Amino acid sequence: MASTLQLKLSCPPSAMQSSISYRRPHRTWSAIQRMLGRVRQQWKLLGFFEINEQHEYFKFTCMLKEGLKASIQKTIDEPVSMESQKPSDFQRVLKQMHEVIPSSVLLQGYEMRTYAAPVFARFRQYLGMMDTDFQKSLTCESSYLQFISNSKSKADFFLTFDKRYFLKTQRKREIRFLLTNLSKYLDHLERYPHSILVKFLGVYSIIAPQEKKRYFIIMQSVFYPHEKINERYDIKGCQVGRWTEPTVDSSEVIVVFKDCDFGGKVITINQEQTWLLQQVKLDTQFLKALHVIDYSLLVGLQPLHDDDQFLDNTLGNILARTRLSLSCEYPRRNIPRVSSNTSSSSSSSYEHILRLYPDYLSPYLRPDRPPEQLIRSEGFMRNVVTPFLMQNSYEDMSCIVGSALHSSIPSDLTNESFAAQHRRMLPASKNPLHTIDGPDYRYYVGIIDLFTVFTFRKKLECLWKSIRYRGQQFSTVEPSYYAQRLCQWVESHTI
Repeated sequence: MASTLQLKLSCPPSAMQSSISYRRPHRTWSAIQRMLGRVRQQWKLLGFFEINEQHEYFKFTCMLKEGLKASIQKTIDEPVSMESQKPSDFQRVLKQMHEVIPSSVLLQGYEMRTYAAPVFARFRQYLGMMDTDFQKSLTCESSYLQFISNSKSKADFFLTFDKRYFLKTQRKREIRFLLTNLSKYLDHLERYPHSILVKFLGVYSIIAPQEKKRYFIIMQSVFYPHEKINERYDIKGCQVGRWTEPTVDSSEVIVVFKDCDFGGKVITINQEQTWLLQQVKLDTQFLKALHVIDYSLLVGLQPLHDDDQFLDNTLGNILARTRLSLSCEYPRRNIPRVSSNTSSSSSSSYEHILRLYPDYLSPYLRPDRPPEQLIRSEGFMRNVVTPFLMQNSYEDMSCIVGSALHSSIPSDLTNESFAAQHRRMLPASKNPLHTIDGPDYRYYVGIIDLFTVFTFRKKLECLWKSIRYRGQQFSTVEPSYYAQRLCQWVESHTI
């Protein structure tokens, strides 16, 4: 033992250093691997993973981009008319072959199919979207992002780099269900243009050599823009399995919580509560008629700062919001757009407001000056908006402006017909149809996952769960009860 110890001590320093330097790279590499593992895990928890050349879906997303670019270009070159829709448009299939894609990916060619292309082109136009912007977002050079989901459907989720649109793979039967009920879906959104149902913007498929045919849909992201959202919830109105483990490693991790995590929180939206309750009832009744269950209500919370609240209550913003909400920015397909140069209705609106508040508004309101220009004037903000808000409530001003601009909407959207539209004051945001402003928070709301039909198999699953989870609330129930339960959740969690 002594000789062994002497042998170790007698080793020259250079040999010991060599031994140490030989072991250090191994320890360093292990540390790097652990660090990369933590980074990768954090990306997964954040929910977004960049699809670069090393990613398994890089080839597929390259095909998506090239195919979508050509498909949308077709609608750009041959724009559709809002008044010329035909029943045959719902059955149309556009087939396009693609041979050349980025040289870093070796392919023999593939076929992209676009389903009901004229119908979805009109719907995007109906939503006020430009196909050039739609194409740019979907086909930009930046990589798609993979969305890591805890969904049981095993579908693949992709997100455009600007996080505005979702691309989701779907089963063939789900695509068939959507296309079969597409006319009903669009009719519902036309009747209730401020519906919170997710907006489907296109249905496609890709056929590549030696690969299975893949279907996918494009839809708007309810949580857009997402940067300031600090809480996200996926609500089904039940308790079984409806909770999420909170993360402890990083405060920046994005987690989508569930029903049981919501706890005693409430959604405070004041005058918008009645609208939201009614709209959720209308949307769930529509899904009940299609025998759909297992859909989710997404809820995102974004704190409103003092400057956001002030701007939200300014007269110029109220004018813009009222015009957006009431002046047919989202027109029915069979109703022509209101001409923007109707000076008579504009004059009557100005005269109405001017008659109510001549001292404040006379220096700024003129028939030849669109309301949108008001907010650009620093003098208007300083001399009109601030004093006005000191003496008048936001609700009073909204009512005044709304009545003043009501004359600009089409005659067949007034009175009972307009009430059936069930509209509201839309916030001046990038995603107005899915956002509701309360006194302290901006809430992002939307109903997603509309493809689960209450079939015989689901009835058996309901029976089995009623035995296993006796006395508890679970997701697989018949459509009318599912709709009623979600409405009850919204009613009990909003004020």
